Amino acid sequence: MAAFKLEPGFWRRLRLYMFGVIIGLIGVYFFFGNRDYKMLTPGMLKLDQLAGQTIQYSDTATCEMKCEKVDTGEVKEAMLVGKVNSKQSQDFNQHHPLFNFNGDTKKGKQLNVICMQFDSITRVIYVHDISKKDACKCP
Repeated sequence: MAAFKLEPGFWRRLRLYMFGVIIGLIGVYFFFGNRDYKMLTPGMLKLDQLAGQTIQYSDTATCEMKCEKVDTGEVKEAMLVGKVNSKQSQDFNQHHPLFNFNGDTKKGKQLNVICMQFDSITRVIYVHDISKKDACKCP
């Protein structure tokens, strides 16, 4: 059985190829490394759309927000970075779909928000900080 033998120019070509790959990777990192791209899913696009509409809060949501010290800015922030829970949300194609999503805020709160979409209005029905025990007695 004959042994596999490499020709002398193979190693030179391999080093030149690897040098090109490394220069290419450095270039890609230089041009695109500091950009913050997030994977766009249909749920994330829907939450961006909901956050851009006029937001109204139900009495229950307002009571929960007061009890857990959550402000409207944090709810909107959670909408922009949150993920839709498709198993607990109603169909996206209904006339007034219901969305259940979880999102984090910069203050470290983990919010669970339920909202409905009307034509140009997002109505927030329920807001709860998942990291806290549910001690609020809201209607």
